[in-house]
Amino acid sequence: MWDNGLPMSPSADAGLRVRALADQAVAAALDADWTRAVDLNQKILEAAPDDIDAHNRLGRAYVEQGKVEEAKAAFAEVLKAEPYNSIAIRGLQRTTQLLDHKSKAVTTKTKTQPRLFIEDMGKTGILRLINPAPGHILARYSVGAECQLREQEGLLAVHASDGELLGFLEPKVGRRLIDLIRTGNQYVAAIVSNDQANARVAIREVFQSPENASRISFPGHHRPAETKERAYIKGNFFRFGRDADEEAEEADEVEGAEAQTGEEVLEEAESNEEPLVVEEEEDDAEDDEDE
Repeated sequence: MWDNGLPMSPSADAGLRVRALADQAVAAALDADWTRAVDLNQKILEAAPDDIDAHNRLGRAYVEQGKVEEAKAAFAEVLKAEPYNSIAIRGLQRTTQLLDHKSKAVTTKTKTQPRLFIEDMGKTGILRLINPAPGHILARYSVGAECQLREQEGLLAVHASDGELLGFLEPKVGRRLIDLIRTGNQYVAAIVSNDQANARVAIREVFQSPENASRISFPGHHRPAETKERAYIKGNFFRFGRDADEEAEEADEVEGAEAQTGEEVLEEAESNEEPLVVEEEEDDAEDDEDE
């Protein structure tokens, strides 16, 4: 291989190949093609046995395939080199819970939609779950998996795609969304954190009914002075190989995300960290203003 007319060194050539394989591995994960994801990450590790990201991605892919023991081993390899790697720590905790309860993850079969995790001011929110399901139940569902919103006894319940109850939204937030849904709004949702201590979902408005033209779904996220969109989840979240939500309190800023593809968002959402915004109980005051 040549660079600027000069032959590239073998190490540089190998590095380019690993990067190309990593990009393909990310794309395979986004497409929920877990067989291909395993194959690509294994090829990376053949060329670069110490590649931390590849071990973590391999662990995630194994979880999706139901190969929990293999996934646990992949995460353990990471922790040998980086004992405080949070992705591997969470992966090991998850696989341990699955093994302890003789359970397997529910395979993510739908493509991950990066757009869901980009904040359009007032249209997307990251919301904590109250009364979340037990840890071993949440462990069955991967971060990024789609979920459903259902009204239940005056609360808005969050269910996994197979119908399993994951938890409820805080009452004030839930009531607002219930009213908006009843009057025609439509939303999509996905899991952001399957940690029982901080279980969270991303919810995005995908259709606003004419009746709700003057109403904002997530007023706590509506700041007229701000014009940029923000990534709730780091690009690395989709890489399944680096910390996707450092202690669940950081997110990255993405400029011009509207005009970008999912892959470009992944590439550019890796810097300029800022605090994660979470919808809080105090939004009722803003609700009155907006309505």
